[in-house]
Amino acid sequence: MKDRTIAVDVGGTQIRAALFDADAKILRQRADVTDAAAGADAIYARLSANIRAIADDWSRVRGIGIGAPGPLDPFRGIIRFAPNLSGLNNFPLKDRIEQDFQIPAFIGNDANLAALAEHRYGAGRGATDMIYVTISTGIGGGIIAGGKLFLGARGFAGEVGHQTLDANGPRCKCGNVGCLEALAAGPAIERAVRAELARGRASALREPFTGADVTRTAKSGDALALEIFARAGHFIGLGLVNLLHLFDPQFFVLGGSVARHAWDFLFPAIHTTFEKNAMPIMRADARILPAQLGDDVGLSGAYALVNGEMTDEE
Repeated sequence: MKDRTIAVDVGGTQIRAALFDADAKILRQRADVTDAAAGADAIYARLSANIRAIADDWSRVRGIGIGAPGPLDPFRGIIRFAPNLSGLNNFPLKDRIEQDFQIPAFIGNDANLAALAEHRYGAGRGATDMIYVTISTGIGGGIIAGGKLFLGARGFAGEVGHQTLDANGPRCKCGNVGCLEALAAGPAIERAVRAELARGRASALREPFTGADVTRTAKSGDALALEIFARAGHFIGLGLVNLLHLFDPQFFVLGGSVARHAWDFLFPAIHTTFEKNAMPIMRADARILPAQLGDDVGLSGAYALVNGEMTDEE
């Protein structure tokens, strides 16, 4: 009986793998450092080792689902362009996994799979149309339309962090300028604080500091930290307005480490901007919700991908 699923979440810092049972419960999991600078072969070796370490009975494994940075080709399972894992650009991950393990493999953009997980198991349950946005080191997303993950013609849909919000804004890792990611992701928040400190602004923050320090300082009432979070929230709100006008979702679900830890400082500006700029008839019933699944959202999404693709089997 094939009642087990292996799910993998490939990130810029960690590769996580989990063994799920048929009820979407994690039986065991394992994590290893990604070591992005080591190159494609080393990253793939760690990924494979994690998969082997958690599998107990291969005869019961029905499929392997992998969430990876994008843009990627989910139809052929090829990572096309991963700014934080450049060694994996144009890497045929699906073919390599299936050759090595002789088990069906399914590859999805990590933010898309997080959207799938929140739709099936988290804050978006019950919605037919929702958009998930992850705010972390980068900003990504996934679109659920008509109850299904919307991929687009080439599988690239959902790159919500790369909508241009300021044509004269900072350069983004994708090569564009003024992307939402370059204006409101974790590193952008840190850069904005540093720029203000360089101008002589008063703050309790001192170098060296991290994004976690900015959040902690905001909690103590630091005016500069609060201002920068409000600025980021404003841009996120504008991004949601664009998405509302394009897709008309019932829910927006916001996840990722920055959203999770700094919700109280981001959400007021998000809400204010959303209410001010969205067409009233469209925003009336739209809700903005915090994600529910936490750190395991990518693994749950990879599980959902396999079991959605294989529902007609057996």
